[in-house]
Amino acid sequence: MKNYLLLLLIIPTFLLGQRNFEYKKDFEKILKETKNKDSELYYSNLLERYNKIDTTLTDKQVLSMLIAFTDNEYYKPYSDINFGRNLYKLNDEGKFDEVIKSGTEFLSNHPFDIKTLFEVSYAYFKTDNKITADNYIIKARQIFKAMFYSGDSKSIDTPAFALNPSDGQDFIKKAVGAKIGKMGSGKDDNGYFIDMLEAKFEDGESTMLYFIIPHATKKMFEK
Repeated sequence: MKNYLLLLLIIPTFLLGQRNFEYKKDFEKILKETKNKDSELYYSNLLERYNKIDTTLTDKQVLSMLIAFTDNEYYKPYSDINFGRNLYKLNDEGKFDEVIKSGTEFLSNHPFDIKTLFEVSYAYFKTDNKITADNYIIKARQIFKAMFYSGDSKSIDTPAFALNPSDGQDFIKKAVGAKIGKMGSGKDDNGYFIDMLEAKFEDGESTMLYFIIPHATKKMFEK
């Protein structure tokens, strides 16, 4: 149904081996920088560029926005998952105008919600607004690239940063082009919560990918 989206989401192969971000060393440091008006990572400035579909944003800058959002009043990673899932059902029912209206409102306070970006894009695509549809996919692609930049996800020692528990699944399905197999969780040597997801490819090969989400679990247990 939504295969057209994949054409805009192909990223370089994730099997390259890299780590540009270490959670223990970099998370709090970057979060502090996003609050500094004199920093190139200042959140408000980056968000304005992101909302204008600025494709010159670096992967580090997009990653910084994701980190900054973990300290936002609207950041509710576990409950927000259901919003995008509901939009999927509405799209299946052909209620595209409703998806566009409610999805756009949600994104005004949750600009990095991948599921909502996809569903709003699809609704625009189905209503013949292809340029607008592509703009939402560009945003999703920027998020996926930032996740890939943070870590190659190949091992528990090089996990990719994920804003919420479903982003790793969307990364595998939409950016990597694989299906989800086994799912589990654990902790790394620092005690950080890690989502462990099996990516199953069409050629029969599979590999476990790892996504670091302690900021999400911390938010869940705050109350």
